[in-house]
Amino acid sequence: MKSFFAVLGMLLSLWTYGQSQVQDNAALLKMILTKYYANEKPVVKNRLQLLFFYSEKANNTVEISEGCKAHPVLKNFYAEIKKQIQIENQQENWNAEFQLLFTNQHEYLQTKVQTPVSLEKFQALNQSFGENNQRMLIVNKPIYLPNNYCLIKIGFYRSIEHNSGSFVLFQKINGVWQWIEEFNRWET
Repeated sequence: MKSFFAVLGMLLSLWTYGQSQVQDNAALLKMILTKYYANEKPVVKNRLQLLFFYSEKANNTVEISEGCKAHPVLKNFYAEIKKQIQIENQQENWNAEFQLLFTNQHEYLQTKVQTPVSLEKFQALNQSFGENNQRMLIVNKPIYLPNNYCLIKIGFYRSIEHNSGSFVLFQKINGVWQWIEEFNRWET
């Protein structure tokens, strides 16, 4: 009987941790969407959507650890960043965070973001309009670090040769996520 309660307690704590991470991810995603969709117009009455949101959480790559080597705060967490990059394999999406973020709230932001799309759907939409003015916002999986820091890579995909991005550092202060810094901007 004791082992039953031990297993039940462990499952309950894992579920609570998972819920907490979805809430943190949703709070971070809201900050990202609010910033990058600030100048976008709501998509109504067949208005052309210019900024799409990629439905998958992009896996982190070694590029992130290399981009943080010289950062004054993140260089202290270099080993932790590399460790988290190496264990990420499975593909995840932003569905749980979108549901939490847009259920009965943030309707104006949702009119700008619309429904997340896959790469294939974005490319099909882009080709159907015949213009190269649409972009796709790609948000990588958050990397949670000690001292309540979180690192997220943001990318904008337009076509094979026109892309840009940066890293964003967040910190949770008094239970609220704060946008600390955007750094290592790049363009192709």
